[in-house]
Amino acid sequence: MGEDSPTRYWKSWEERTSAATTEAGHDEFPEPLGGIVGELSRRSFLKAAGFTAAAALTSCTRTPVEKAIPYLLPPEEVVPGRSTWYASTCAGCAAGCGILVKWRDGRPIKLEGNPDHPVSHGGLCAVGQASLLELYDSSRLRGPLLDGKPASWDEVDRAIVARLEAIQQRRGAVRFLTGTLTSPTVQALLRRLLGRFRDARHVTFDALSSSAILDAHEKTHGVRALPHYRFQRAEVIVSLDADFLGTWISPVEFTEGYGAGRTPEAKPVRFSYHVQLESRLSLTGAKADRRVRVLPSEHGSILTHLAGRLAGKANLPFAPGPSEASPLPATLLDELADRLWEARGKSLIICGSQDVSAQVLVNLVNHLLGNYGATLDLAQPSFQRQGSDGDLEALLQEIHAGKVSALFLYGVNPLVELPGGSALASALKRIPLLVSLAPRLDETAGLAHAVCPDHHFLESWGDAEATSGIVSLSQPTLHPLGNTRSVLESLAAWGGRPAAAYDLLREHWERRIFPRQHREGSFQAFWDRAVQTGFAEVEPRRVQVKPFRTAAVRPIGRAERPPTGTFALLLYPKVGILDGRHANNPWLQELPDPISKVVWDNYACLSPAAAARLGLGEGEVVRLEVAAGDGKAVALELPVHLQPGQHDAVVAVALGYGRRGTERFAKIGPQWLLARPGVGADGLVGKDAAPLLHFQGGTLRYDRVGLRLTRTGATHPLACTQQHHRITTPKNLPLVGGEARPIVRETRLSLLLTDRAGGHTEGAQETEDLWPPDHPTPGHRWAMAIDLSACTGCSACVIACQAENNIPVVGKDEVLRQREMHWLRIDRYYAGEDEVDVIHQPMLCQQCDNAPCETVCPVLATVHSAEGLNQQIYNRCVGTRYCANNCPYKTRRFNWFAYAREDRLQNLVLNPDVTVRSRGVMEKCTFCIQRIQAAKIEARQRGVPLADGVIQVACQQSCPARAIAFGDLNDPKSQVAQWMQSPRRYRVLEEMNFRPAVGYLAVVRNRTETKGGAPHG
Repeated sequence: MGEDSPTRYWKSWEERTSAATTEAGHDEFPEPLGGIVGELSRRSFLKAAGFTAAAALTSCTRTPVEKAIPYLLPPEEVVPGRSTWYASTCAGCAAGCGILVKWRDGRPIKLEGNPDHPVSHGGLCAVGQASLLELYDSSRLRGPLLDGKPASWDEVDRAIVARLEAIQQRRGAVRFLTGTLTSPTVQALLRRLLGRFRDARHVTFDALSSSAILDAHEKTHGVRALPHYRFQRAEVIVSLDADFLGTWISPVEFTEGYGAGRTPEAKPVRFSYHVQLESRLSLTGAKADRRVRVLPSEHGSILTHLAGRLAGKANLPFAPGPSEASPLPATLLDELADRLWEARGKSLIICGSQDVSAQVLVNLVNHLLGNYGATLDLAQPSFQRQGSDGDLEALLQEIHAGKVSALFLYGVNPLVELPGGSALASALKRIPLLVSLAPRLDETAGLAHAVCPDHHFLESWGDAEATSGIVSLSQPTLHPLGNTRSVLESLAAWGGRPAAAYDLLREHWERRIFPRQHREGSFQAFWDRAVQTGFAEVEPRRVQVKPFRTAAVRPIGRAERPPTGTFALLLYPKVGILDGRHANNPWLQELPDPISKVVWDNYACLSPAAAARLGLGEGEVVRLEVAAGDGKAVALELPVHLQPGQHDAVVAVALGYGRRGTERFAKIGPQWLLARPGVGADGLVGKDAAPLLHFQGGTLRYDRVGLRLTRTGATHPLACTQQHHRITTPKNLPLVGGEARPIVRETRLSLLLTDRAGGHTEGAQETEDLWPPDHPTPGHRWAMAIDLSACTGCSACVIACQAENNIPVVGKDEVLRQREMHWLRIDRYYAGEDEVDVIHQPMLCQQCDNAPCETVCPVLATVHSAEGLNQQIYNRCVGTRYCANNCPYKTRRFNWFAYAREDRLQNLVLNPDVTVRSRGVMEKCTFCIQRIQAAKIEARQRGVPLADGVIQVACQQSCPARAIAFGDLNDPKSQVAQWMQSPRRYRVLEEMNFRPAVGYLAVVRNRTETKGGAPHG
């Protein structure tokens, strides 16, 4: 944003519409001191006296003695207290990202992206970071179950094999229902097992399905495959409801590629033009250069009109035919067609719709533009989504008809991932043999005759070929915590050839993977290298792609719109919860959604205009009702959340909630203080929205029309953090263009090309003040720079910081009181009216040179170091909270309670290099001082200087967008020093002369004109 045209940013709809002053609603500690100050009742006095007495007695107990026993025979290459890193593969989803596992004293304590992995390039999403916690989840099954009772593996195997033999004799139907399997070894063992039966079939089902994309390519290219999308090669990107930076297929890989194509400092400048057409505000839409709200049902009509214009430019016979007017203005369609045509072979159009006809039109557009083989590769495809909704629908019909004799389930939970769960449960109970390989007793596993829990991926050997030609390895990092068993070993045992997972994996790699490479002469050398690096690059498994079949393309004319008085429904996944497989992870439940900033719940998102029309407010519970295929209605009750940027005729609901086992989270936090509000009778976190799904045209649909909303009169408080810790600019700040300098800034690419500063002027700093001269930093001076133009707001850094620094989960009650403990937060700002712009700003302790917190601490618990760090000394802190009140960035956290650490298994996730803080102290970001010190010690021991890039703080290392630079500001060649010299660099509240060590690079928008004070396309 140029300084001559400031845009007004706001964080929430309440802030946007209210006329409150800057002083209102920002109390760091809003609760009154009831019962302590003022009139003291007898009851309150006795209550306080009781707490005091209990605390005194507790403090008198003897501290238990802990003994450190040294190794009698130390394991090879293990040094107590030193960390070891192992390469592996993340299994948080089917994307197959490479990871490095930090191993310490016999257990993994941190996951980070593998920078050498060709899929993820070192990034790791929030789910990948948090999957470590699931290893230490005490709700995981400790061993196999047979008819609901614990049993030995021999007993379970004998029972399963005996029933399979009986089924084989009577030629019964055997079905194996799984999620996408990217493991070539598991696929081989599964084929061998099913090959023993006359009627056996493997059905793949993705709860977050992309089946329509695969079906469309079967129609147009003769091969059912998922293209490998290469966003780094695209100069123009058009996306229709595909959240490729958040949850669509492979977001870490796509974020890295997307960022590589948007580098304003590159010479020559590379900056793609991104248009997002969507119905709800997604993470991807928040980064778009131009965003337009459309209904999900309008995708086909938009694609038809766009394809017609491009076909005309290519002189090909395709016309939309008689239809209603396009949902988009003709001028916008003409502009899109012109931009795409000019970027032939360097453009990309994608769609998240499950309508096969719409996806066929997407293929046509990419074909007309010559994108196949350039920005999307079908000959060397992706295997990250392989589900077939048509096969799934046929299997469900077989199950309901009683034609399935044995059903195995792996990586799926159909009772809460599919519509008609109650009817399906009744049908599953009639199957003679139902086996689940679920790691915990989920809804479907609770019906199984045998539950054979698989290892966590950090406990087992495994592999994955998520993209053709890149085969990744997983290796165990600790002995299994329970009597679980690898899926490889289960398949081998039921197939009659039991063996260890390691032997099965090596055997398959030697026979099938090793011949696909020509680099190593021996298998042992090839295997050792793959184990060390975590992957092997081999000859891709190419598919035979046929010429494009234009006969498969049909124009889509009329868009189905909601009848009067109804809405369109859109079901979507959240960044942390996805399809619900991670609903039992408290780190992800308490992760603020990047857009709504709500934790611990799902809800019905409505635009403010739609809510105003219905007279609904935040947190009011409504009944959502749609007609089912059998004529009956499906209903669900959810609280309302007002979401700016959403289509006025759309209601959006997140999937993956209401899962079995989440009722235990109601106990998180100090329940003696206040019972958790708003919990339903079942106590589950959120509501399961899968009953609102439906099958149509051979695919599982996530959108439909005809949704009716009814007010219930109830309320359900939503724990929303968007108003917490809000930074305000006092009225006496220097004015620029009539307003105080904004917290976030943006500029246009066209302006940046003519003016390196993009219209940005450096903030004035005081030349005379009461502060002493700058703190001397003769050695290192640690600093951080964050590129807001690269940051997508994905929140991977938030979970990385939580895992690295032992930050506790506090529960919904405490979040409602503005007491969340995250040291790093992502502030989300809006600008505009209906088509809102969004900026994400990571906010952490700014390590100020003139730190206001240091001057007010009465016990010197926060002091400045010789390397420019604002240090927090926990043993000195007495909890006055003066520093938090004095912090202008609101980045300090007060530890109100000794948060639950009773789960000894889950305590294994704690980082021994970081103190577990006690109740009553302040804490904050430390720039991962433990990593700084470890790197300095290592450099000193080796006798080498500390090189730039050796130290990577947790948030920086995990960022898929490479938006964070950290290093020594005294080193002019360091990346952070170079970023600090960028003309786009500014500091938040620099006018106040706090002199923070954190700088931000302004957002760059690829726009050409200005409308209403804000740039628009």
